[in-house]
Amino acid sequence: MRIRSLAVTGLLAGALLLTGCGPATPEPSGTSSDPAATPDATPTEGALVPAELVLPDDALLGLVGILTAPNGATADLAVIVHASLPHMVPEAADAVAATAAWCAGEVDESVISGRGFTFTFVDVTVTPRDGDWPDDLSLLVLPVANPELGSTIVAGAGLRQVEEATDEVFADYVPHCQQPAVLDGAGAGTLYLGIPQDIAGANDNASFTAWALHDFGMTAVLPGDLGASDVEFSMCESEVTLLGEEFGAVIESWAEGFSSAGCFVGGAS
Repeated sequence: MRIRSLAVTGLLAGALLLTGCGPATPEPSGTSSDPAATPDATPTEGALVPAELVLPDDALLGLVGILTAPNGATADLAVIVHASLPHMVPEAADAVAATAAWCAGEVDESVISGRGFTFTFVDVTVTPRDGDWPDDLSLLVLPVANPELGSTIVAGAGLRQVEEATDEVFADYVPHCQQPAVLDGAGAGTLYLGIPQDIAGANDNASFTAWALHDFGMTAVLPGDLGASDVEFSMCESEVTLLGEEFGAVIESWAEGFSSAGCFVGGAS
């Protein structure tokens, strides 16, 4: 168990427990699922396990995994999805300013206010653990924009947005706010997910829950014609916190996309 949650003050009390969602080995028929009753419940000696991730009070979701580069170097992947904020609170000011600057001519502060945007901060980190992690390896950071919701994506420091489409509704021009973000090499960055009408409830959903209609994590499959990076994902685990459940992560479409090509979870499909 590699993800731990802190207590949520005020709204939810008590520690939040891990929901381990990594690939599991099927148990032989008739054996107990209780780790204490399973002789080989601990990882094989020498096996890689993700680094521990402690989730803050405002976390909706946490995700960890291990990346392996073509040269054999390994790195830890960590993603924290923070609770969605209404655009008018001071804590959302960086996201509002970044969106107005990057989306000039598309979305400005009057649009953000008039359409009742919320902003969900998504922190992504790739930390080398063994070997030299290549600087030229790029990975797609999720979420991407959801055109049905009119959501926007703006990369904060550490991430780079590319002029490629992740949805076929776009032709020759991809609006800045719809351009996906990538992480080049190792490092860390924050993605700002803006969702119009989410304060009142976007597309007839409950308030502050439309974040759950997106996927979160990373994948080696790059957008548009950029191809794929030769990175292998393994040992993916995720935790939806009680706060995440309270704010929407219980929808029928919620699913894990854990494979050698990516490590993500959400309700985009």
